[in-house]
Order: sequence, then C-alpha cells, then structure tokens
Amino acid sequence: MELVQAIIRGVAASDSAGDAAGGLRALMLSNKFLKASVLGEQSVKEHYEFLQPLIGAFNALKPRLAIHQMNSHMLALMGPKQRQGLITAALGLAEPMKAIVIVGLGAGLAALEWPQRQALVKAALGLVDERDKAKAIAGLGAGLGALERSQQQALVTAALGLAKDWDKARGIAGLGAGLGALDRSQQEALVTAALGLADDEYKSRAIAGLGLGLTALERPQREALVTAALSLADGFQMAQAIAGLGAGLGALEVSQQEALVTAALGLVDGWDKAQAIAGLGAGLGALERPQQQALVTAALDLAYEGDKALAIAGLGAGLAALERPQREMLVTAALGLAEGFQKALAIAGLGAGLAFLERPQQQALVTAALGLAGGEYKALAIAGLGAGLAFLERPQQQALVTAALGLPGAWNKAQAIAGLVNGYQASRVRGYLR
Repeated sequence: MELVQAIIRGVAASDSAGDAAGGLRALMLSNKFLKASVLGEQSVKEHYEFLQPLIGAFNALKPRLAIHQMNSHMLALMGPKQRQGLITAALGLAEPMKAIVIVGLGAGLAALEWPQRQALVKAALGLVDERDKAKAIAGLGAGLGALERSQQQALVTAALGLAKDWDKARGIAGLGAGLGALDRSQQEALVTAALGLADDEYKSRAIAGLGLGLTALERPQREALVTAALSLADGFQMAQAIAGLGAGLGALEVSQQEALVTAALGLVDGWDKAQAIAGLGAGLGALERPQQQALVTAALDLAYEGDKALAIAGLGAGLAALERPQREMLVTAALGLAEGFQKALAIAGLGAGLAFLERPQQQALVTAALGLAGGEYKALAIAGLGAGLAFLERPQQQALVTAALGLPGAWNKAQAIAGLVNGYQASRVRGYLR
C-alpha cells in the first residue's frame, strides 16, 4: 500500500500540471482500487479536484486561441496529444510566425518529448532571416537544460555566428537563462562575445541576459560582466545591465553587490532607476539590511506611478528577505496605485512573495486584484497571484478561480488560468503535496 501511495503522489507531483491531472485521472479510471487509493490520499484528492476543473476550462478555451498565443505556461496544462498537436502546427508555420511560436514554447522544452525538442531546435536553426533566428534561439535559451549536448552546442554556435551585433546580442542574452546547462568553454565563449560587442546598447542587452546565469559562471567572468555593466555611460543601458545581474547577486563579492546597488540608486531617470531596482529584487536575500532598505525606500520615493509599479513588482521576488515593515510598505504602496495596469503589475509582482505576507495583506491584494477594471489588467494580477496561490486560504483561492473563469476574452481567461494552475502546482510540488 505504501508503494501505491508513493506512485500516486509521484504522479501528482509532476512538473506539468496537465500530466499530473491526466495521470491521476488515468489511475482512477484503470480500476476501483486505484481510484479509492487516489481519493483516499487527502492531499492528492484536493490537488486533483483543484486542477481538473481549471484544466478542463483551459481545454475548452484552446480552440479559440491563436497558435502564437500559446506559451510555455499553457504548454504545462496540456496532455501529450495536445502538445504534439501544437508542435506539429508550429512547425508548419511560415516565418516570422514560426519564430514567434518557438519563443513562446522555449521555456517549456522540459515538458516535451525528445523528438519534439529536437524538431523545435532544428526549426529554429533553419530559419532564414537572421532576426527571426536570433529571436528563436533566445527563446529556446530557458529550456537549454532539457536539450542534449549537441543541440546546446548548435544553438551556441548559431548565436555566436549571427552576422549583426544586434541579433548576436539577442541570441546571447536569451541563452543566458540556460548558462548552467552549458560547459565552461561554451559559457566563456558567450561571455567573451558579449563583452566584445562594440555598441553599448547591444552589450548591455547581452550582459543583462547573461546575468540570469551568473551563478553558473566562474569568478573572473562574473567580475568582467559586473565591471562592464558599471562602465556603461548611458543610464538606460546601465539600468538594463544591472537589472539582469540582479538574479546572480548571491554569487558576487560584497564589494560588487554594493557597487551595483550604489549605481542603481544613483541613476537619475526614474524609469532607469525603477528598472534597476526591479532587477535587483531577485537578489535581495544576498544583500545587507541597509542595502535592502535603501532599495525599498528608493522604490517608494519614485514620483511616477509607472516607475513605482515596476520597482515594486520586481522587489516582490525578494519579499522573503525583507523585514515585516518593509513588506507592509510595499503592499500599501501597491494598493495605493491608481487602478489600471500599474496596480495590476505591482500586485502581480508581489504574488511571488505571498507566502511571506500577513493574512490581512494577502486578503487586501486579492481584493484589489478582483476589483480591477478591465479583463486584461485583472488577468495579469490574477496570474501573478497564482505564484503564491497555495499559501492563500481556501475562500481567497476560490475567489481568484471564479474570477479567472469569468474573465472576458479567451486570452485573458487562459492567461489567468495558466498562472493559477502553474503557481499552485509548483507550490504543491515543492512541498510534495503537503
């Protein structure tokens, strides 16, 4: 019986919500014993009962969505046959639409079968227009870890071989998300190429992308990227580079962390400062308390609501590292934004840290999200709150689900459903369905 329970829980803990729900359903249909075993495991039963209606609603929406609207978040909601159908349709598209679809599916490569992954890589490398090829290569970067060595090398080689620096920068930046899957020589080649770009506009973009994989690099490469970022003369370009490096703050020396924070706070333009602060939010846990406080204070002092919303949204990724008063200030500021995109963006970003907020703050964010006017804004906020859905009380979860299902427009509804399902699945898997 213990073995059966372990198998059932393993199925439920699939990275793909679609595979989890489909696998549990298949077990229950196979025989009465397995059905009773699934329903007898309370955490699995609750998990299945949450996933199944939402995935069913998404399946009903799918025929109304254009293929270019499908992305990796939605890919995780599909079953094997649906994924194959999507890949087949994507490969039949003409340029540049094929590149756009490959970008959307790139982060979901791990959910695909080997032949499907191979087909997408081949299609990306076969694109004739170099701008489309750069876009597709960049899109596949987030899924590098799911590819074989030969496929990884082919993408790196193709990115470095792009003729125009703008395209090369785009390809390098996209591959940064998967740096940890590459060997040292490939990592070094990408860093060297990024730092060798003559135009600072292109260089800043490449540095920002490589920042996502900063922890995988060796110390000299990390130092070189930080030095290059801080030497950029244009404020927007420096902000872009700093923002990208934020994800790897924990891998940097204290002096480098301090230099990046100081540079971010010293930016004059509000949008530039907001962009840099937002990116550094991903690495808040690596900073000293004074630096954390300075970033929060600077975010809240931004005059324009669009800038403030961006900064708050980015700092949401680091809520776990902040002290209670700082978290409260960020939530209060988000709720004080005028209704519309700004408020939706801030709420969505804070969703990443819902587990570290007090119950009244969680309730206030949910209530604000549900009160947003306009389906697009509400969908954005609901999808963002999905990242912390498992940490909300049942009535709040149900309110978000009901609102998602009631959204106007197939795209808005699908986006919200995908955010809720993937956030819930990821949270439960991390806790192994507890």
